[in-house]
Amino acid sequence: MRFVHTSDWHLGRSFGTYGLLPDQGRFLDWFVELAAGVGADLVVIAGDIYDRSSPPAEAIALFDDAVARLHRTGIEVVAIAGNHDNPERLALYSAITEHHGVILRGGYRAAGSVVVRDYSDGPLAIAPIPFLDPRLVPASTSLFPDPAGPYTHHSVTDRAAAAARAAVPAGMRSLAVAHGFVAGGQGSDSEKLIVGSVGGTDHVGRACFAAFDYTALGHLHKPQRVAGSETIRYSGSPLPYSFSERDAKNILVVDMDRSGRCDVDAIEIPIGRRVRTIRGSFDNLIGGDSDRHNLVRIELTDASLVRDAKRRLEARFPHLIELTLAPLSGRSAELDPSSVSGLTRTLAGDVARFLQVVSGEDLAIDDFDAILEALAAEGMDLGDLEAARALLDERPGGGIAA
Repeated sequence: MRFVHTSDWHLGRSFGTYGLLPDQGRFLDWFVELAAGVGADLVVIAGDIYDRSSPPAEAIALFDDAVARLHRTGIEVVAIAGNHDNPERLALYSAITEHHGVILRGGYRAAGSVVVRDYSDGPLAIAPIPFLDPRLVPASTSLFPDPAGPYTHHSVTDRAAAAARAAVPAGMRSLAVAHGFVAGGQGSDSEKLIVGSVGGTDHVGRACFAAFDYTALGHLHKPQRVAGSETIRYSGSPLPYSFSERDAKNILVVDMDRSGRCDVDAIEIPIGRRVRTIRGSFDNLIGGDSDRHNLVRIELTDASLVRDAKRRLEARFPHLIELTLAPLSGRSAELDPSSVSGLTRTLAGDVARFLQVVSGEDLAIDDFDAILEALAAEGMDLGDLEAARALLDERPGGGIAA
């Protein structure tokens, strides 16, 4: 049998001021057509279907339409709630939809359960393990007899996975679907911290999933194998949601034989805009090549603020999301007093060291003196003024202009 692994759609999300819903709609059109085109028996959505627990109506409509179109083509669907989803809302009609090949799981109600589906080459045991909030463990169930805990995301996921493993019929191939930060994975800047972490970690041990023939993971937005495993994998998000997500986006097509052996093919998603960070001076950027397609972050290296820079740069970079002044980048250590040896720290010296870093041009001595006069007026002890001026004189190519 063949299934397609995807996750982290985050329907309804924006990237800065850029609304992603139209791109998400185009992705789903492409995705439904691809799933039908490759002859998929099953689509697996490993959580974070929506970007927030109360998604906009347009996002709900996109998901509903995608599932309906997949169902019409004869493709079954298993979808779990991620940490961004409302688990009860997602699984509200699961008792009805499951009879029609649409398996929805959220929260603790069916945690640890297994669904057996029959395909042309035999049965498959599916263990849908949604994101389980360790703060919301229900009172005294067989799976969690002690509601007081304490529980972590690892412990609740491990218990659900262990119950599912025990429920898989002997000799039957198995598929787990889970959502979380599995140890060995590589995160990006856009994943929300998993709640209920203890000791500074929100990781789930990958041993939870070792007994399953394939584990379809969600939460991390970068496509990846966990610790090199071919069968414990993140599909990643279909679109970039932060400037750290520069890698190509994929969906995974998995062929699983009767014994559970898997062949995995990553297919690059051709929909949406890539992300790009550009660094340079305003004059170089305004006079250089434009970028009218990518989502852009610009780091200006000018020594001072440029008036109305964002509006002026948007003419060349219409999808400019972030604009920052970054003359300090890479030189922050120079602001660290511990990096200065052999000198007694004084207020004037600290001012001089600060000006060394932020000033890309010679500083007029009148400006330096004006700062010191203002500090002295507050009754502050400036310390050795000559030593402070000497620090400024030592700037590469610098000095204080008269």
